[in-house]
Amino acid sequence: MQQIVNFLIKYRNLLLYLFLMVTALTFTIQTHEYHRNTTIHSTGYVTGKLLNTRNKIYDYFDLKNQNNKLSKENASLRMRLLEIGDTLLGKEATFVFSDSIPYRMFPARVIKNDFYKTDNYITIDIGTDQGITSDMGVISPKGIVGIVDKSSTQFSRVISILNSQISLNAQIKGTSTIGSLKWNGNDPYIMSLEDVPRLAKISNGDTIITGKQSTMFPSDILIGRIKNAQLIENGSRYKIDVTLFNDMTDLDYVNVIKNRDRTALHVIDTLGNNE
Repeated sequence: MQQIVNFLIKYRNLLLYLFLMVTALTFTIQTHEYHRNTTIHSTGYVTGKLLNTRNKIYDYFDLKNQNNKLSKENASLRMRLLEIGDTLLGKEATFVFSDSIPYRMFPARVIKNDFYKTDNYITIDIGTDQGITSDMGVISPKGIVGIVDKSSTQFSRVISILNSQISLNAQIKGTSTIGSLKWNGNDPYIMSLEDVPRLAKISNGDTIITGKQSTMFPSDILIGRIKNAQLIENGSRYKIDVTLFNDMTDLDYVNVIKNRDRTALHVIDTLGNNE
């Protein structure tokens, strides 16, 4: 208490000056319309600036929550595209089913992504608690990402398409030509489409999509674009370099695809193998 009294005594002149100035300004503003309007305008401008700054700060710290909402919304929209018979490419009506669509999508976030090894893997933040199991396809907004390999309750390991141990079914858009999509372990932006027959019609710039024979991915999912092609094996087949649409070095949110009919299709495909 004594410190407050000492402060008031020490700065009494300054405090009196500030009091009289505030009083004078108050009377001036209240009795003159021009000064009142100017003050209100200035106060509103400052308040607006402060509120805008506060909202920007709140928005920054809310980015994670907003990204989660957007990823769920994207998954829902993709499901809607399949349901109405559309595709990720826009025109073809591939997904038309009498009862319901056979695909379900689960949004996930990439928490680890390797792309500099020969055999690369990706870790995502959903697992068996969310219904994720092995052999489910994984895509991003720009194309395919990989295939689920193993899952725990909360996390899953995905075999990246940048893995020399896997081969994916792929197709040249607008044709029935299919091939095997593989990675040679070098450039993370380039993959190879192999086993394409010599008679296939191929042009640089053609789009490569997932084929209809895949049970892990819907058909017509984007993969990349033909960079160049060369005949191999005495000119009997093509080896095609494909520039990926996906930047596999920069992944954030992805969707895991569950195919309702995959088990039934696998049973049909293996009938007679054990006879």
